[in-house]
Amino acid sequence: MALTEKELSAIEDQLSGEQLLITKFKAYSQMCTDTEIKQKCETIAGKHQTHYDKLLSFLN
Repeated sequence: MALTEKELSAIEDQLSGEQLLITKFKAYSQMCTDTEIKQKCETIAGKHQTHYDKLLSFLN
């Protein structure tokens, strides 16, 4: 089943948002000196990477 132009546009928007969140939380993780906060940021970045990968799978 082919995706509509509107669906493709929405997925692209979501991919951009997820990529931004991945980048930000990885950066936050590197800036943190508190190990607990650093780990939380890495976990959040990982969750957004999972979201990104799942969205990308709809395009393949």
